[in-house]
Amino acid sequence: MKVLIYIAGVITGVILTILLSLLLVKSSDNGITMFDEPGDYIEANRFEVFQVIEPGAALAKTEEKSYGISSFTGPVVLFVNDNGKFYYDDEIIKIPSGKRARQTGIYKFYSATMGYKTVPIVKVME
Repeated sequence: MKVLIYIAGVITGVILTILLSLLLVKSSDNGITMFDEPGDYIEANRFEVFQVIEPGAALAKTEEKSYGISSFTGPVVLFVNDNGKFYYDDEIIKIPSGKRARQTGIYKFYSATMGYKTVPIVKVME
């Protein structure tokens, strides 16, 4: 009888482990949701990187101009580069003439000070 209880416990443990791992794999989508079509344009030409989250992806603050003074205090965006560019902290990203930053998705991440935050993913386009 004790052996049957032990075997039932082991089988239950294996089944629960498999179910839990499937649930975790399904829910860990890295927070990125890409659009089928590009969305809105971002009305800024310069951005300042404040955190690189992986090679080729960086969180940046949008430049705002007020009374002739420029500061990087605007909305946060995530730059994702398909061309293999590596970003670094405090880098100023300048949008080349004839191109604009355009939203291509959203990124949801956890910030220790604000809980979950969702920001637009942007890409430099024509």
